[in-house]
Amino acid sequence: MIRNLLSRLFFSLLLLLHLNAEKTLHPSIPVIDMQLLESSDTKGRFIQEFTDALHHIGFCAIINTGFDMETLDQGYTHCKSFFKSPKEQKMELFAPHLNGQRGVFFSENAQGNRQVDLKEFLHIGRTKNLWPKWMDLKTPLEKLIVHLDQHSEKLQEALSIFMGQQPDFLANMTSNGACLLRALYYPKTLHPTQFWAAEHTDIDLFTILPKATEKGLQVLDQGEWIDVRVPKNAFIINCGDMLENMSNGYFKSSVHRVVSQPGKERFSIVYFIHPKDEDRLDPLPLCIHMTGKTQRFPNANRLEMLSHRLVEIGLASDELKAFDAQSGYMERIQELVNLGVASEPVKKTYQVWQQMQTKNH
Repeated sequence: MIRNLLSRLFFSLLLLLHLNAEKTLHPSIPVIDMQLLESSDTKGRFIQEFTDALHHIGFCAIINTGFDMETLDQGYTHCKSFFKSPKEQKMELFAPHLNGQRGVFFSENAQGNRQVDLKEFLHIGRTKNLWPKWMDLKTPLEKLIVHLDQHSEKLQEALSIFMGQQPDFLANMTSNGACLLRALYYPKTLHPTQFWAAEHTDIDLFTILPKATEKGLQVLDQGEWIDVRVPKNAFIINCGDMLENMSNGYFKSSVHRVVSQPGKERFSIVYFIHPKDEDRLDPLPLCIHMTGKTQRFPNANRLEMLSHRLVEIGLASDELKAFDAQSGYMERIQELVNLGVASEPVKKTYQVWQQMQTKNH
């Protein structure tokens, strides 16, 4: 009898371990095979699956990317060394007059959130970067940007075609655009209630997230927070505000956050895909038609949208604050709100702006 009881307990334990393993390994967001793009017979399937994922949840995982993982590993190795350097050394790259677009920062706050995130980050662009003198960060990160640019081109083509544009529509914006690589360090915390990064959306067209060193990323889907789990070496893609604006809300700029893991630290590298400052992000006619035939997002260019977000999260210089105040961007948002046609994200931007006005006065 004791032997039978022990046998049952043993098999129950095996079953529990199996279920936990399945829960860990099973993807929690749509997974799309990039090899589908290699054939004209399956290219349409990739475009449909990719745009469906960005429409419904705003997140997906891309597998079989062909990406050189050694390049990514080298990037992580050097970024870890940078963040573990003494703060006085890292401060050489602190340049607040650059509006957070280059150099190192020791946190920021999410849109509408007064509490700062628990993180450090370094911003690198294609040109005009700030590099440390005590280590070679330039070589591995510039190489990584080249590879990520190549990875993003096919995704941009898929989105362009779906929105009724020429295949190079987005590429013409981003090939000389202000794409930005962000390396992040999330330090150890003591409590699971702390957030490494509070809930937010990204301001770009879309974001590429290669593997991180620790879990914690969550996406909000139908009112519930979902742990983002993807296959090994998959790249996570999430839609940003600029693509949401251009698609009149057809593509969902996903609300996401990073939840701290007690006693652990986390490193990640993300690549924000941006157009040029002057590029128009007005809702496209086909997208307006697909979303109820009413424009629910404002006409704006990249600089107007970015400037306002940098003001919201506390990274804007006085010069950029002045530009934001006179750009007319908020007046266009207010008009949509007054007409009763503004989308929920546009309403939130307006509400946060009102709160900031009240605080400043």
